[in-house]
Amino acid sequence: MDAAGDQALTRYVCDDARHLVCEPYSVSGLHEMARALGLGRHWFHGGRLAHYDIPVGRREEIEARCQRVGRRDIVRIIRGGAAHEATA
Repeated sequence: MDAAGDQALTRYVCDDARHLVCEPYSVSGLHEMARALGLGRHWFHGGRLAHYDIPVGRREEIEARCQRVGRRDIVRIIRGGAAHEATA
């Protein structure tokens, strides 16, 4: 599948604290999302709740491309995706 087709299948999700993830969730998907949005790797936070932060200066632009959810929803997406990655 081409990059445009892949992007169409990926949903970008953010919260009011500028946390950014993708669905379906995976760390590799996060990096692909960041590349598509032009975000540098320095905005990435790894670990148990891996996500990207949205730069303050690009907040309006990036949030316009995302579905806005609550912080708990971000955690649910991450935990659900991490569990799937562990069993894959």
